[in-house]
Amino acid sequence: MRKICIYIALFSGILLANEITISKSFIKIGSIKPNFIFTTINIQSSSKLRNIGELNSKNRWSITSTLNNIIQEAKKSHICKGGSYSINPIINYKNDTRNTIGQDVDFSLNCKFNESKDLNAYNNLLKNINKIISNNNLLALPQPQLTYNITQEEIIAKKEELFSEFLNDIDDITNRYSKKLNKICEVKKINNQDESIPPILRLTSSKSAINPNIEMDSTHTKAPIADDTSISINVNLELVCK
Repeated sequence: MRKICIYIALFSGILLANEITISKSFIKIGSIKPNFIFTTINIQSSSKLRNIGELNSKNRWSITSTLNNIIQEAKKSHICKGGSYSINPIINYKNDTRNTIGQDVDFSLNCKFNESKDLNAYNNLLKNINKIISNNNLLALPQPQLTYNITQEEIIAKKEELFSEFLNDIDDITNRYSKKLNKICEVKKINNQDESIPPILRLTSSKSAINPNIEMDSTHTKAPIADDTSISINVNLELVCK
């Protein structure tokens, strides 16, 4: 009985000696093109408002009424959110005397849209806002800047796609090492080490001021040119070859 136990122990030791564990990192790279354009529409104080001094009730009503009309216009477009605003005095102190020089308006709409589906809707919104602003010389509309962003959701989805593609490649990897080592290799552990989010792609259009005396069509906004960007995952694979 003792001899049998010794033989079994020796046989097990030979098997362990012939077993090879391989740990290797793989990088899977793919490309992604941004689908969404982001922009912020800001309404600012005109030069007149910045130098108007104290704000009377008539001018305050004029400003709030105009901004509320812009919010209603933005709601119709279904591509913008936000619209909170404030009107704050511009203060100057001279010889310990507080003077109100003018008023500062802070208003913004955050917009997100797809170029092929909604660029016309965005341009129509900008045109309508410009018409509203043109009737109020206390406010100004700078030309917004368009930015292509790859969203975090798109990046995560692409990484999941790359990981699925890597799983499909595992048979080729195990077969390759099996032939090299003349052994049967199997996967022991898979670890997707890549948790980082790559820098967001930002491609911007030119930015200029809108002249309210010119028809909006002459400053028709064009989308920036989108390009692919690389996304990668880092996967650690542990193989056992016997």
